[in-house]
Parts: sequence; C-alpha cells; structure tokens
Amino acid sequence: MSFLKSALDFVSGGNSNENFVGSTVELGQQKLNVNRAIAEGGFAIVYEASDENGTKYALKRLLAHEDSKKKEIIREIQFLRRLSGHPNIINYISAATISKEESGQMCDEYLLCTEFCEGGQLVDVMKRLGGPMALDQIIKAFYQTCSAVSHLHKQQLPVIHRDLKVENLLLTAGGIVKLCDFGSATTTAHYPDNTWAAGKRGQ
Repeated sequence: MSFLKSALDFVSGGNSNENFVGSTVELGQQKLNVNRAIAEGGFAIVYEASDENGTKYALKRLLAHEDSKKKEIIREIQFLRRLSGHPNIINYISAATISKEESGQMCDEYLLCTEFCEGGQLVDVMKRLGGPMALDQIIKAFYQTCSAVSHLHKQQLPVIHRDLKVENLLLTAGGIVKLCDFGSATTTAHYPDNTWAAGKRGQ
C-alpha cells in the first residue's frame, strides 16, 4: 500500500462533515481547498476541491468501520490507479489515509483524488433533457463506455466493473464519457448456480 500517503494532518480545522467543506487537505505535496459536496453514498462523500491555481479536482472521502470495508476501499483505489490513463476512465491523481487510532475517530478514513468532470453525471444530463437523448449522443456514450469496459477486460487479470450504470458515467466539459466508481470491481469470475445468493457478490 505504498501508494497511500499518510494523511494524519490532512484536514485543517477538524474533520467532521460540517467542517470538511472549507478546509484545506494535504495529499503529499498537493494542497487542496474543499469547496463543496457534490455527491453522497452510503460510506462515501464526493467533494469538489481546487488547488492554488484554481484547478478543480474530485475528492472522494471514504469511511471504513470494519476490515472488510477497508479492504474494499483499498482494492477500489488500486484498481483505479492501475486503470487510469485510458481516455474513458476517470484519471487517478493521488490517495491518502488516516487510521482511527491516529484520528481518534470511530473509523479509518481514505481520500481519493481524481480529475473533476465539469459535465457531471450522465444521468443528470438525461434528466435535464426531459426526454430521450438524440441517437448520435446515445451511440457516442455507448461507444465510449464500451471502450472503457474493453480496457478493463484486456488487463492481464481481466477486471469486471460490476456496477455499470448511468450514475457511474461522468462527462468532461467536452462531453467525453469517463467511467468511475470501482468499489464493486473484481478480478474474480463467478459462475452462479442454484445455490447462488446476492451476498456472494462481495466475495
């Protein structure tokens, strides 16, 4: 896990959700100002952050209350770090961690910094249209998504995303599709039979 920088002092001014916006985050040599929350899930919040030059980044804050969640987060970061560089996969910038022993909190925390996609989620674009997308837009988005998935499947150990949906497709300012959220990704192939249960999906 040498790619994970220490983040013992990653927040100035406290680390609660309320204090996180407006704080300064240090990831290695990079200092980011946390501007606003832009998305929230069960164990993660995504923020818009910017550096001293005004360049925007997406900063994902993940919480791990148990070892299984910790392993899942580390796996997500490792997958993104390995797959980054493809034009249709969100670009990895850096990551940091602070343990619950260091912070005095009830859980381990992780920060994942990626490129910021000005266009937002594809699902939000679809909602704003108020109707179906144009055929050429559908084909473009589908082609770029397939290109990202093909890159995953061409790895020496093929990566299965397992959470493909419009909520996990982001758009750059130029309309380029970027696949994100590798929290469910795996290199393990499953062959369901009559004993298969949803709980086995996380194995």
